Amino acid sequence: MRKIFKLIFGICFLGIFASCEDYLDKSIETELTEEEVFKNFDSAQGFVEEMYAMIVDYSTAAHWQHFHCYAEDAVGIDTWQFDYAIDEGRYWEWQRSGPGSMFDGNTNTSAELPFDRAKLWPSSWAGLRKSNIVIADADSLMTDATQIEKDVVLGQAHFFRAFFHHEIMKFWGSIPYIDRVLDDDWKIERPADWSETALKIDEDFQKAVDLLPVDWDDPDFEPGLKSRGENMFRLTKGAALSLKAKNLLYAASPLMQNSASTYDYDTELAKRAADTFAEVLKMSRYSLTPWDEYESVFYSTQGRYPYSSEYIFSQAGSVGWFQNFLSTNWQLGAIGQNNLASFPTHNYIQDNFGMSDGLSIEDSPLYDPANPWENRDPRLYKWLVIDGDQMVENLGAATGENEVHRYAQFYKDGAHRYPNKGNGSRTGYVAKKWFPVGFNNFDNQGVFAWRLHVRLTDVYLMYAEAALVAYGINGKPADFDLSALDAINKIRERAVPDGSLNVKPEYLTSDTAFMDEIRRERAVELSYESHRWMDIRRWKLGTQEKYKLKTEIIFDRNAEGKPINFVERVLRTKVFEDKHYWLPFPKNDTEIYEGFPQNPGW
Repeated sequence: MRKIFKLIFGICFLGIFASCEDYLDKSIETELTEEEVFKNFDSAQGFVEEMYAMIVDYSTAAHWQHFHCYAEDAVGIDTWQFDYAIDEGRYWEWQRSGPGSMFDGNTNTSAELPFDRAKLWPSSWAGLRKSNIVIADADSLMTDATQIEKDVVLGQAHFFRAFFHHEIMKFWGSIPYIDRVLDDDWKIERPADWSETALKIDEDFQKAVDLLPVDWDDPDFEPGLKSRGENMFRLTKGAALSLKAKNLLYAASPLMQNSASTYDYDTELAKRAADTFAEVLKMSRYSLTPWDEYESVFYSTQGRYPYSSEYIFSQAGSVGWFQNFLSTNWQLGAIGQNNLASFPTHNYIQDNFGMSDGLSIEDSPLYDPANPWENRDPRLYKWLVIDGDQMVENLGAATGENEVHRYAQFYKDGAHRYPNKGNGSRTGYVAKKWFPVGFNNFDNQGVFAWRLHVRLTDVYLMYAEAALVAYGINGKPADFDLSALDAINKIRERAVPDGSLNVKPEYLTSDTAFMDEIRRERAVELSYESHRWMDIRRWKLGTQEKYKLKTEIIFDRNAEGKPINFVERVLRTKVFEDKHYWLPFPKNDTEIYEGFPQNPGW
């Protein structure tokens, strides 16, 4: 009889749900047999719930202060931060990265993990083992459970087994598919072809689709009754479909195809991805959040996590302690005086955030280099702080010597610009996507932030990419009345309903021209949401000079306070060679047996 080292039963979605204890009957670390773990639904679900805590949190304070900006989208300080090591091409640092990284120098994959801050390598491998335990034992041992209870336990386990494989492969490349509890048979050859494992991931996601509910709060779904009203972060059919399609799109992408061209996709896999994304978009459960409520997708100031129709696969979180470390204002985005944050780069903003007419700054007659922030895409103003923006909600709260902090001063020698201010903006911008204006030491507004893995906007964008490859600009899957072009315009019309921001004919002259526009749209809508580095890599763009540069915008103010004399300056040039498309595996793992080779170049 095998014993399972049972972690803390009280984790339950990182302690979010008040109803957590309904599923759990212990709160201390203990050793349990399989029969004890799977004796009934409550106990089995408690074991499954720990896997939610193994998901890497892309947005805790220790993480999203950097936005995981490992591509050309932001720049931090020249110090120990992992984003600096990435920029220098020192990928081995993932094993020595500090607490601000989603990676971890600890490659121990035992069950004893610090689930207050899951890390990609150890947490994902531990999650794989845990999911295999559930799949091996739950159905036969859950004798005191209904079939629907067995199904939802197994559905979550199949999802997690697929998900943790996908998480590892996003950063390290292909790995063997682990579909059993390994004992002494762990020497499994690493496949050379990404799709070999991706297709097995697809099978597990499909099983999750078949077994998971559309909505845990459905009155007819008995397993969700105990936690009704507290189920918004649990795995659903929509989450499984979305990850199934994402996995297929990644498998179809140029990097995974070892393609020479950034436009060379696997058409059949892209078609399967588009068709699956279409099934998500058909679901009435999800809808785009209106423009005037868009902030609610990223944070709330109204208490605990309200339901959003845009969430598909997400977790809850809180910025909590972060506010206490801000020396002056939330916009400065720096902890204490150490300036550990990353700031949006000027090149990323100029290359992607276009003009109010829907054209890029290179193509639009509206762009004026002497007034670079006028007539821009409205999403620039919604998600970025630029010089002169109000930084305190209640102006009366910042008085006396603090009056200078009412409005952003990002010009050269301004009050909020580095190096004049040690923890000021290094680029002339600050991201505000995850904060309300009142989140500062003057207004003292509280905030709850989300951890977004897949949201509806992401699905529309991935659908557009896959559908373009599979069906062309205006083609559509069977029984679905939305083309790739329609999907992009639907997102833009949220910001500007009259259609003036919609895709212009200049970008519809060929599939490759429109693919570039889809990618630009993805860079805008998903800016600072931890997608960019993966996108640049899977599109096989990392070696191009455009995606290596990180720049700032330097400017003065005239007597009237108007920004003048704009100069762009390179702050950093990333080191990126072919080997940098993948992280290196731990050396020990590639030296145990011949069937698990190291990634090329490492």
